[in-house]
Amino acid sequence: MQQQVQQRVTELYCLAERHFLKRFPRPEVRLDLNGEKAGQAWMERNLLRLNLQLLKENQEHFLEHTIGHEVPHLIADRHFVRKIRPYGREWQFIMEHVFQLPARRTHSYDTSRTSKRPFLYTCQCEGKTIPLTRIRHNRAIKGTNYLCTSCKRPLIYKETFPSI
Repeated sequence: MQQQVQQRVTELYCLAERHFLKRFPRPEVRLDLNGEKAGQAWMERNLLRLNLQLLKENQEHFLEHTIGHEVPHLIADRHFVRKIRPYGREWQFIMEHVFQLPARRTHSYDTSRTSKRPFLYTCQCEGKTIPLTRIRHNRAIKGTNYLCTSCKRPLIYKETFPSI
């Protein structure tokens, strides 16, 4: 898995180098990210952190799109000297024109097995389920009332995700 990730990162860096006619330092790549995030780019450390569980479950799409989403953050930070926004024009340009990928900010992977919010609550809204973290769930058990942001009614414990 690590080899496929490194290969994809190298491929994207080569595309960027051909486009901008300059070399970029290769990042350190770690497969140590947990939770619902698929990836993170740490510009100041030239580091990519990726979620191994989501990579395993969505390998083809993850390699193409998630890595293709994170690498432009590092490239944009190195190429454009001025302070830039994380999802600004520079990032969008690299996504769409250099890597030929849609400039989407979020993924739609099933995170139920990696979620840090495995406790499901309901409210008065039709068909709405609200996931809470273990900390908030424990506080609710001890008497803290959490309200739905839409209907303003108290949340009611429903179930725990099956993987917990």
